[in-house]
Amino acid sequence: MVARPERQLFPRLDPLHAFAQRLRDLRETAGNPPYKAMAHRTGRSRTALSDAAGGDHLPSWETVVAYVSHCGGEPNQFRLDWERIRDLREGPAEGPDADIGELTNLPRRPAGLFVGRTATLAALDPAPETDPATVGVVVHGLGGVGKTEAVLQYAQARRSRYTPLWWATADTEDNLAQSLAAFTRTVHRTWPTSAGVTDAAAWALRWFASHDGWLLVLDNVVDPAVIAEVLAAAARGRVIATSRRELDWRAIGLAPLRLDVLDRPLSLNLLLDRTGRRGERAELAQLAADVGDLPLALTHAASYLVERRHVSVAEYRLRLAEQPARLLGAPTQAHPTDDSVARTWQMSITALAEADTLAIDLLDIIAYLAPDTIPVRLLAHLGPDALAVDDALTAAVSYSLITRDESTLHMHRLVQTVIRAGHHHAGPCSAAVAILLAAMPPGNPEADVSAWPAWSQIAPHIEAVAARLRSPTAPADDPELTAKAGRLLGVCGLYQRGQGRYETALALMRQGAECLERVLGREHVDVIAAQYLLAGGLWSAGRFAEALELGSSTWHARRRLLGPEHPDTLANASYVALGYRELGRLDDALELTTSTLDARLRTAGPDDPGTLQSRNNLAGCLRALGRHEQALALYESNLADRIRVLGPQHPDTLQSRHNLAGGLLAVGRESEAIEQYLDTLSSRRLVLGAEHPDTLHTQHLLASAYSTLGRTDDAIALFEATLRSRRQLLGPSHPDTGKTEQAFNSLRRSGPSG
Repeated sequence: MVARPERQLFPRLDPLHAFAQRLRDLRETAGNPPYKAMAHRTGRSRTALSDAAGGDHLPSWETVVAYVSHCGGEPNQFRLDWERIRDLREGPAEGPDADIGELTNLPRRPAGLFVGRTATLAALDPAPETDPATVGVVVHGLGGVGKTEAVLQYAQARRSRYTPLWWATADTEDNLAQSLAAFTRTVHRTWPTSAGVTDAAAWALRWFASHDGWLLVLDNVVDPAVIAEVLAAAARGRVIATSRRELDWRAIGLAPLRLDVLDRPLSLNLLLDRTGRRGERAELAQLAADVGDLPLALTHAASYLVERRHVSVAEYRLRLAEQPARLLGAPTQAHPTDDSVARTWQMSITALAEADTLAIDLLDIIAYLAPDTIPVRLLAHLGPDALAVDDALTAAVSYSLITRDESTLHMHRLVQTVIRAGHHHAGPCSAAVAILLAAMPPGNPEADVSAWPAWSQIAPHIEAVAARLRSPTAPADDPELTAKAGRLLGVCGLYQRGQGRYETALALMRQGAECLERVLGREHVDVIAAQYLLAGGLWSAGRFAEALELGSSTWHARRRLLGPEHPDTLANASYVALGYRELGRLDDALELTTSTLDARLRTAGPDDPGTLQSRNNLAGCLRALGRHEQALALYESNLADRIRVLGPQHPDTLQSRHNLAGGLLAVGRESEAIEQYLDTLSSRRLVLGAEHPDTLHTQHLLASAYSTLGRTDDAIALFEATLRSRRQLLGPSHPDTGKTEQAFNSLRRSGPSG
């Protein structure tokens, strides 16, 4: 094995180097015996003997005696020099101090525009009731949230309170030692300029331990072990640390103070004041949302806009959406050496990758979900076991790349953007789609009320995946991902239609159908099924002619590919017949509804939910044709069957009760109709919710019944409430909103009753 070369020494500049050189010269005179042999003969370790002549640390006297004696020297000839160096480096931290009354080394001037941190600055002041074991505060949180700036602001405002105020970079042992050594060389003016950093840092700690009234800032702490010796010497002063890590800080004597993003009004004010673009206020508010109110991203965007007056805020937002990595990684002209938004987090991501590779895999997936309220259960099966996943998420939390509460996770949207920008394949996005597919509850998401809570948890994340796939930075086209996404988006669209969010549903259904068609081709049965869902979405959104055209196309395709009596073909036929009826083609509607009911009776039996739906539709056709008694009888019998088969509170049963009320009203049984509407309205509010489209439909028809009976005041009040809800849920241009608005305005013009 080749011996490692020894460190170069500078004996004329540093007494410790001169002492080490004397030991080396003595060993050379003795024929350079190997340190291994010296260790064997002296009983001292090989490392201790080699370090004795290294020039970094003063060796113990026992090691000096062993070293010198083995090489044939006289230890007492080294004693005086050894004691002099020891006294210099390890004695009391006294010496020819500089004037430290105003001593400070803040790394830069605090920002002139600083908003929203009043409570944080107040919390940095020492509290009278502070636990004696607490020696300071650690400001922690996501990179870019403004931790260093907050402490800079505090230090500037309170600099007269502390003597001295010293700023130390504490991300690594070396950087912290360099910062402390710089303090020593500033305060102890005769300290040898070539002395080792370790000894200089140790002197600084002894100074802090023996003096009062100082403030030491430890900026960007990554590993608590790095600052352990500083905290041990901090009893007589005050320490403020900053860190991206979320750890058990109290265990080492620091009170944690979490810093979060700015509130939206403060973000907007910051952008307005920095850019002066008050004429683009609305776009600046959207920009604040785009960057998640992160102070670093806000100031970066403001600098970009100030330096490029020709770029509008809308154009900047477009550039950010299309090329996020380029914009978030770009330096500003005023501060080209400052960390970019992207680099701020990349350091934490790199450190986490070294600590826990599973954590990185999980973050890669989370980056494609919505930024907030991510159910932990979605990720539970992605590791060797649940404990490994929990450990990985805890590691990610410790680097402030995510936050976590009891059952959900949160990742800042720009962290997501930076992570996605580093992906060069579809794997993480495909994994996100897979966990969402696995989390989908079984059954019909539009009608299965019991599954709605589970759907409400995953729907925002499905919509987020849809947005990622539409974006200019979407993953490279991958057939497997595209097919899985197509199915996921279509089913989620069905859930959203059931919630009355028709435009959202329509967008998801359309994108899902396009995904499937791109992979499978127009004539594939799954593509036709997706087109059928899209037709239903068009109908719900009030685009009736388009819906009927597309629904008819899918019906004919299914007849050709599946056969005329396949369940999917019959469901499609039922839908087309309903379209005929609503658009006034009553004879066509009656003929197709009757033939569909006959086929369902033959193939599925009288109690199949599809058969019961066809009977309900047939009653509607009869009523539309003015055959009210026949319609009423069918409504009544079908309601009884649905109660028996599905239960009294099933959405289909409530549909039958709603229709029965209309049938009763049509034959002049007004009191019974009102009672049935009230009963149905109460049940729909309970089962579906007060703002569900079906609930509002019943509410509208009850108001209409009140109007028919001359209960104008009741009708006006109920129409007004329904109109308010429909505007909010469906939008002002939806046909159902228009019907309610027309009825309300007409009745209000006619005046109240009495």
